[in-house]
Amino acid sequence: MAAKKSTSSSTGTRSGNSASASRAGNSTSSPVSSTAVRNTSLPPRVSTSAMSQKRPAPTHDQIARKAYEIWKSGKGGSQEENWYRAERELRSAPTI
Repeated sequence: MAAKKSTSSSTGTRSGNSASASRAGNSTSSPVSSTAVRNTSLPPRVSTSAMSQKRPAPTHDQIARKAYEIWKSGKGGSQEENWYRAERELRSAPTI
């Protein structure tokens, strides 16, 4: 049993030496590539003129008029669906 312990410990030592030797061989034979590091901050975000202008939320009367137009067109749904559609369309409409 003592012989097995000395054999496994010597084997462990050998593999440890060979691993470090192979690592040393790799570092001398081919250089390790490194990743470039960005030393500057990211450029500031450029906002478009449409995005930089905040548009006010549509008023109750504007939504009501739009919902009425949707209902009058015959392409609407329930009162609630028309209201939500009018809100959505007014919020997404470009400002003039």
